[in-house]
Amino acid sequence: MIYDVILRKTNNKYIARAKEWPEVIVEENTRNKAIQQIKTRLIDYLTNQVEIIKIEIPLPTETGNPWLDKFGWFKDDPTFDDLQAEMAAYRQEIDLAMEQIAE
Repeated sequence: MIYDVILRKTNNKYIARAKEWPEVIVEENTRNKAIQQIKTRLIDYLTNQVEIIKIEIPLPTETGNPWLDKFGWFKDDPTFDDLQAEMAAYRQEIDLAMEQIAE
């Protein structure tokens, strides 16, 4: 099995951490020792300290349209037109900036 390990050097030490298992971490004086130690710790962790199981999560049969829940929120909001104008102005600003970058 292959695991991603995050290895970094800091203050003349090497720190190795299993990406999928952040609680499995080692600190050693050399890169090779850190790699070997993280392998050892990961094997111990996965074989002696935890149990990996598969579970089934039932998904809802009807998801519906998530936007429909929000439909009509702003129907009585007196600032809605102002919001729309601000968004349009911002979009124009961004479009202009992008055009200037492209030139």
